[in-house]
Amino acid sequence: MKKIVLLIIFCVFSFFLSFGQSDISLPAVNGNIGMDLNEAIENRVASRKYDGKEIPLEVISEIMWAGYGITLKNGNKTVHGYDAISGATSKNRYSVPFGWGKPYLKIYLFLKKGVYEYLPESHKLKFLTDKNLIKASGTSASDPSGVIFIALDIDKMPTFGNDVMINNVAFMTAGSVSQNMSIAGAVHKIHFLTEISMSEKKIKNNLNLSKDIKPLTILPFGYSK
Repeated sequence: MKKIVLLIIFCVFSFFLSFGQSDISLPAVNGNIGMDLNEAIENRVASRKYDGKEIPLEVISEIMWAGYGITLKNGNKTVHGYDAISGATSKNRYSVPFGWGKPYLKIYLFLKKGVYEYLPESHKLKFLTDKNLIKASGTSASDPSGVIFIALDIDKMPTFGNDVMINNVAFMTAGSVSQNMSIAGAVHKIHFLTEISMSEKKIKNNLNLSKDIKPLTILPFGYSK
């Protein structure tokens, strides 16, 4: 009887895990991927048609870090993820430059098994919901493996400057993030599409985002057909 109860508990636990109802600690980033920058740029392709196959977690890790991760030079060694902020300095260095030194973007990952927020400080994916919001994002791409949603956290922006200035800076930074991600994806033959047309209301309602979170762009991605 005890074995049956344990089996049931295990099955229920496995069921929830299969739907991604937990935070994910991303694998360490591989600093030697065997392709130089010029080759990665040459291999970068924008696509609207994908095969829907799941992307390995190791590749997801590299893409998220390339776009918005923390890096800190320690001698000749590049440290990624949590270790990058465990040193003496309290000032984080991100893989995309921020004009005022503090990050003001939020990065969300929409997968078929759920939605996560990327936490660069710990190099983790924070579980938000098991809803599949890929189609709800409003992407025009066909069957992407996932969608990356980039938004501005208005509260994190400096108090000086008008709305036009703030929006321009936010979009330029989001562009840098998307470029980094698409180049990292190209190394693994994963293609991206940058879209500024999206279902903002559906995204905000499904994620219960505050009015201070302003959608900027969505990036469907996957293996092209």
